[in-house]
Amino acid sequence: MNRTIVASPPAGSPVVLGVELTIANHEGLRRSLKSAFGVSTRAINLRIDPGMDLIFLSEATISSSLPCLASITRANVTAVRLRDAHLTWTPEPGQAIGRGTPTLGALESGSCFLMANNRKVLIASFTPRMVFPTHVEMEKQGQLNLLEFLRADTFTLEVSGTNRRRLTRPLNFSVVLSFEVQLAAGASA
Repeated sequence: MNRTIVASPPAGSPVVLGVELTIANHEGLRRSLKSAFGVSTRAINLRIDPGMDLIFLSEATISSSLPCLASITRANVTAVRLRDAHLTWTPEPGQAIGRGTPTLGALESGSCFLMANNRKVLIASFTPRMVFPTHVEMEKQGQLNLLEFLRADTFTLEVSGTNRRRLTRPLNFSVVLSFEVQLAAGASA
């Protein structure tokens, strides 16, 4: 189950939003289609790119009424821009990390999107060189004003991309986004 982590920032500090997501373990696209539609394995192999098994998608719908987003709702806010974005994975206490353990190192590349009001915007992405077992530093994409997205009643955070290998167990991780809030000229925090 996806869960939002909230943190209320002091005045003038960046707004930080943390969201827990899960990438489910893969049953395998070919097996799913065969059981759902009764299509022969040979027909599936001829029509599906083998790399399709390595695509992941994880998303969460978030309410804009979270305490950590309260400073964005003030009337004097004119812009909210992404400052930093990263993924983190923390092993459970006593969990041995070894072969078969799902870590962020299983990810190959990916993108982070915000969606609201029937619009979707790319805010950050990562490549293989940015991926480590416990963290992924994402590169922000442009200097977009995200105020419209974060002020919608609800918005969706999506992380999607490709894996290096199939996951045998679900991968739980956190997405942490930090935003700069720009106020109207003459307004104080």
